[in-house]
Amino acid sequence: MSPAAPKIRHCPTQRGFVLITMLLSTVLLLAFLGLAVDVGYIELVKVRMQTAADAAALGGVQDLRMNGSANISTAAKADSALNGFTDGVGSVTVTVNHPPLSGSYTTDPTAIEVIVSKSVASFFMQALGVSTATVRARSVARQGSGTSCLYTLDPSMSGAFSASGGASVNSHCGIEVASNNARALTASGGASITATSVDIAGSYQVSGGASVSPAPVTGISPPSDPLSYLSPPSIAGCTYGTNQYNVSGGATRTLNPGVYCRGISISGGSHVTFNAGMYVLNGGGLSISGGSSVSGTGVTFFNTASGYSYGAISFSGGTSVNLTAPTTGSFAGILFYQDRSVGSGPPSTFSGGTSTVLTGTLYFPTTNLNYSGGSVGTAYTIIVANSISFSGGTTLNNDYSSLPGGSPVKGSGIVSE
Repeated sequence: MSPAAPKIRHCPTQRGFVLITMLLSTVLLLAFLGLAVDVGYIELVKVRMQTAADAAALGGVQDLRMNGSANISTAAKADSALNGFTDGVGSVTVTVNHPPLSGSYTTDPTAIEVIVSKSVASFFMQALGVSTATVRARSVARQGSGTSCLYTLDPSMSGAFSASGGASVNSHCGIEVASNNARALTASGGASITATSVDIAGSYQVSGGASVSPAPVTGISPPSDPLSYLSPPSIAGCTYGTNQYNVSGGATRTLNPGVYCRGISISGGSHVTFNAGMYVLNGGGLSISGGSSVSGTGVTFFNTASGYSYGAISFSGGTSVNLTAPTTGSFAGILFYQDRSVGSGPPSTFSGGTSTVLTGTLYFPTTNLNYSGGSVGTAYTIIVANSISFSGGTTLNNDYSSLPGGSPVKGSGIVSE
C-alpha cells in the first residue's frame, strides 16, 4: 500500500502577499496606462497646435507682403483661430512677433514668429497631483525669394511697361504689370522682350516687328508693391551743408555716407568713389554726367524731399557707373530707394549701356523710370517703379547668392524654423 501524498498547506500570510502584489501591479499598470493616455492626448494637442502656429505664421507673412505691417498680428491670429486656437478663448494665448524675438531670423524684416500656448487638463495624472500641463508650439515663417524682378505699380497707365526703338530686354526672371489698361504693356519698333513669365492686370499691344516671349498672361490680380515692408531711414539735418554737393572739372573724390541736402552732382569727367553706407539725397537727387565715372560697394541711395524740391536720379553723357548694394542689414539688396512719401516727381534716367553696371534694386514706387542699357554681367538687378520705359540693350540676372536672405523681392511664405 502506497504512502499517502503529502498535503500542501497555504499559509494565510503568503496568500495576502500575492493579493497585495497583484493589487499594486494593477495600480502601477493603470498609472502607466493613464500616463500614456495623458501624454498621447497632449501630443495630439501639440500637433494640432503646431499646425495652427504654422498657418498663422504663413498668414502673417502673406498679409505683410500684400498689405504691409499694420495688420500682421490680426491676420496671423485669424488663421490660428481657423485652425482651432483662438487667442484669449479656452486658455489659448497666441503671440505674434515681427520680426522674431529669438532664433535665426531676428533681423529679417520679412520674418514672423507665432507662439501658440494652451493649458491642457490631464485625465489620470491628476491622481499624481498634476491637473494641467502647458502645451506650446512655435513657428517662424518668412518670405522666400520671389520669381519676378520687374514690377510696374501704376494701376491704370497706358504703356506702364514699354519697350521701343529696337530695345532688347532679356530678363532671367518674371515681369509683373499692375496696370489694368488695355495697353498696359507695349512693345514697338522692333523691340524684343524675353522673360521667364509676363503677367499683366490689363492687356498688351505689340507692333512694328516687336516681340514678347512668352506670351503674356492677362487679367491677373494687380500685384502689390513687393517692397512695401521697407522702412525709410531716419533723416537728421544736413551732413554736408545745405547746398548741393558738386564734384566737377575732372576732380577725384571719395564720398562718405550721410545726408546730402539738395543732392549730389558729378560732372566734367570727374571720378568719385562712394564708401559703403546709406546716402540720403534730401532734394536734388543724384546727377552723373559728362563722361564722369563713379563706383561704390555696399551702398544705398535714399532719394527723398524733406523741406527741399525732389530731384531725380540721372546718368547721362557717356558716364561709367559701377554700384553694388549692401549684402547684409535692413537694406540688403537695395541700391536706390525712392521715398514712398514723394507723391510724384520727374522720371529718373539710367543710361550708359554696358558701362553702367548696377547690382541691386532700383525702387521708384511713385515715380517713373527710363532705363537704357546696363546691368550686363552683374549678379542681379531688380526694378520696381511706377512705370518703366526701356530703350537699348538690357540684361537682368537673378543670382541672389550674395544675399543671405535671398532676393529683397519676396514671394510666398515659407516655414523656416
